[in-house]
Amino acid sequence: MTCVPPDRMDLYLEGDLAGAECREIEAHVERCPECRRALERRRLIEEALSSLPAIEVPSGFAAAVLDRLPLSRRTASFGWFISAVTGFLALLAALLGYYLSTGESLLDLLDSMGRSVLAFISLTVPLAAKVFCLVRVAVFLVGDLGTALARSLSSFASLVGPELLALGLLLSAALAALTIFGVKRILSLGGKP
Repeated sequence: MTCVPPDRMDLYLEGDLAGAECREIEAHVERCPECRRALERRRLIEEALSSLPAIEVPSGFAAAVLDRLPLSRRTASFGWFISAVTGFLALLAALLGYYLSTGESLLDLLDSMGRSVLAFISLTVPLAAKVFCLVRVAVFLVGDLGTALARSLSSFASLVGPELLALGLLLSAALAALTIFGVKRILSLGGKP
């Protein structure tokens, strides 16, 4: 075992480790003088801390400390105004930089952004509606197809014995595999299926 990490020593001293891990640490400490000294130092610190009397904090202590902190009245009353002015000046600087680099005014920028947003919306909303309808139809179709398949299989199973049913499933799986491999072969040769 490598030397015991300090956090494991603390857990050992607090009794929060399992028995097997405690025995490993004890065996290692017996062989390693450095870990033995570190464990003894931690034990002394823990004993010293646990022997200290409990400190009771008076009620309202946190509020009293916060009340004593200096608060700049000017900053407190005009802080929102300074933030708003700074944000507005930053926006003006960005717009001025855009105008100087492209030659377009703010109205041109807003017009092109509005046209782009409207074009995006006019393309995506009908597409999203069509996709939603297709997904809804596909879900109903798959559900109906699954129900029909289950009914047909149950009626087919009642007509034939289990041996014929197993043979039919085996032949169907073989036919599906041959179809897949045949299409793959045709595609690999460059032909059309």
